[in-house]
Amino acid sequence: MGVIGFCPGCGTALGEASFVQEFWSGTDRHFLCWCASCRLMCTVVIGALVGTEPEH
Repeated sequence: MGVIGFCPGCGTALGEASFVQEFWSGTDRHFLCWCASCRLMCTVVIGALVGTEPEH
């Protein structure tokens, strides 16, 4: 799974049912993650965590 192998929220291993997409913004390396276990969707920037909240 590369650099991000575990959910930043619940710690579960990110398996085939989860989603991890790497992208770059300038010189920053970002990973968009979705955990199938806890359903957390977030962007991990090496050294930071940016969470997203679903619309209510």
